[in-house]
Amino acid sequence: MAHILLVEDSPEVSMTVREILATAGHTLEEAPSGKEALKLLAGGKFDLIVTDIWMPGMDGIALLKEIRGAGNAIPVVVISGGAPNAPLTYTAPLAATFGANVVIYKPFEKAELLKAVDTVLSD
Repeated sequence: MAHILLVEDSPEVSMTVREILATAGHTLEEAPSGKEALKLLAGGKFDLIVTDIWMPGMDGIALLKEIRGAGNAIPVVVISGGAPNAPLTYTAPLAATFGANVVIYKPFEKAELLKAVDTVLSD
């Protein structure tokens, strides 16, 4: 199974994603922001990143820019619920433009997350 970096600032969402992916046999490391994720990426090997977009410090779009700007082709699944000043109709295409392989929306179903992970890992 895959070693996944989960980047999410909400403890509740992190717990849900962790349980879903761990139950499916994946191992996870977690970061609450893009800056923390970059530190973990520099020190470890991951098969996949699952990231939120709206987080304090460095958000998911800035994280995608850094990852892709460094030439890293690691698959990225973005999960987002949008933000008051940026609806999903704006953020989803923006995430795809900067290199997200798949974008899913909060709240998501377990099967939807697992399908997204399986799809990007099998590409």
